[in-house]
Formats: sequence, structure tokens, C-alpha cells
Amino acid sequence: MCLSLVPPESKHAMTSVKRKVGSTSGKARGVAPRKAISLQTPLESYLREINETALLSARDERELAAAIADGDVRARDRMVRANLRLVVNIARGYTGKGLSLQDLIEEGNLGLLRAVEGFDPAVGTRFSTYASYWIKQSIKRALINSAKTIRIPAYMVELLSKWRRATARLTEELGRGPTPEEVARVLGLAKKKLPIIKKAIRIYNSTPQTDQSEAGWSLGEIVMDERLKNPEDELVEQDVLKHVMEMLHTMDSREATVLRMRFGLGDTTPHTLKEIGESLGLTRERVRQIETEALGKLADGLKDPRERYLESLELNHDDD
Repeated sequence: MCLSLVPPESKHAMTSVKRKVGSTSGKARGVAPRKAISLQTPLESYLREINETALLSARDERELAAAIADGDVRARDRMVRANLRLVVNIARGYTGKGLSLQDLIEEGNLGLLRAVEGFDPAVGTRFSTYASYWIKQSIKRALINSAKTIRIPAYMVELLSKWRRATARLTEELGRGPTPEEVARVLGLAKKKLPIIKKAIRIYNSTPQTDQSEAGWSLGEIVMDERLKNPEDELVEQDVLKHVMEMLHTMDSREATVLRMRFGLGDTTPHTLKEIGESLGLTRERVRQIETEALGKLADGLKDPRERYLESLELNHDDD
């Protein structure tokens, strides 16, 4: 497993950590003889170990982010270690899609490392919220690459998930399996997209299903992370994301580009402030300013209309 605590550019260091984790069960930490620890796999040992790491407060995250920006390796290590549980909780949601849980965690940790390098607390979000984008993106890319026949865009992975849910719902309502056209109609998809979706479904259905559970262990019992979203939160997040994508089309093109690159929206891979600056010919600070302004516009656009109305009344009252 690639559980590196170093910058993502250091592949060699990641390999060394991979060997370290692989030999966890053979390392005596002043405990039992070999016979006793042979019952526990390296993955199980890893899960138990990360569960002992305390989560960070918002203040901790701000302080560590500032230290990381100054090149503090120990701060980077602490930020990573405190969020390894987040990776596992996200990774287990992608089991049974072609990669083992161990591989999913490895890919998720790559996303976590990128997030640690690019996190900017000045934006106003918690690290777990920001990192989730990177972790999911990294895992989805790995799943896509595991389908050797065709390379499917990241957005298609999301669409297939919606397709499965809609199919299950229609099956219950109709008392039979729905036709592709019926599912497409519910999702508001054009008929011309059906051949592409059918092809993607065939690929994923033919992908080996592995690691629905690892060695009979319940990860819900082994790894506890109160930051994991419940289904209702996920539905709200999807609705918000859809609204955000619509708003990007009406925003200033440069602001929209910065947000797409920053958060990996659409088919874009998430980038750091420095990477965006180099791409657009701007300084890192200028990119951060544009991002902050654009996020402010998005936040205002996502407010409930009633909330905006009340705010306008308050402003008018203040003017009086």
C-alpha cells in the first residue's frame, strides 16, 4: 500500500512506505510473539493504527497549513496521518468496482497527499471537505484506468452510479426491470447518449468484483470517522454540485476556469494554486484572490431565495 507521508512528487519515498506497511505485522512493537500477530493482516494492522490518531480541529488545520506552506515536513506528516481515516471511509464506498480495498486506499492516499500540498485555509473550508475532492478524484481515475477496454471519463463514473440508483427505484415502482429509455428519461438524458452509457455499463459489469469485505472484518467497526457523510448529505451535495456547474457557465470565464481547475470540476483534474498560476500566467496570490472572489459569488448564488430576500430587507433597514 502506498501510504506515504511525503510530497506526491517523491515516488521513491512512497515505495519505501509501501514496504513499511506491508511488513507491519512482522514488526514487534514490544508486543506478542509472531504466532499471535500472524492472525492479523497488514491491512488490518494499518486500520487499527490509524484509528488511534486524533482528528484535527479547525485551528490545528490552519496552523499546520501555514507550517506546510513554509516547508515543514513534520507538519505535513501530521496533517496526512490525521486524515488517513478519511481516505479509508471514502475508499470503502468504491469496493466491488474492480480494485481491492488496499489498492483503493493506496490511490486515495495519493489524492490526500495532493490535497495537503494545495490546501489553503483562507478559502474558509475545512480540510476534510477540500481533501474529499482530491481523494475521490484519485480513486475514480484508478477505477477508470482499471477498465482496460475503454477509458471512461470521470463524469461517466458518477453517471453510472445515478443510473444504477434510478434502475433500482424504477424496478421497485414498475414491478419489472426498466428499459434503458425509461431510465434515461428519469435522469433527463438524451437518447443519443444511450449507446455510450450501455457500453460503459458492459465494461463495469465485466470488471472483476473484489474485496466486498476484507477478511470478514467490518470497517465500520474498525475505522470510525464522524466526518463521513450520511446518504442525505450526499444527496444535498450532488444537488449543490449540479447548481454550481450551471452557475459556472454564467460566471466570468477566468473565475470559472480557476474554480474548475482548483476543485477538479467536470473533466478537469484538481490543481494547486501554483499550478493554476503557471497555466494562466498569474501569481499564486492572484489565483487565490480570484478563487476567493469566485467562491463568494457561488456562495451567494447557492443561498435560498428566501434568505437573500431577508438579507435585502436588512440592508434596506440599515440604509434607513
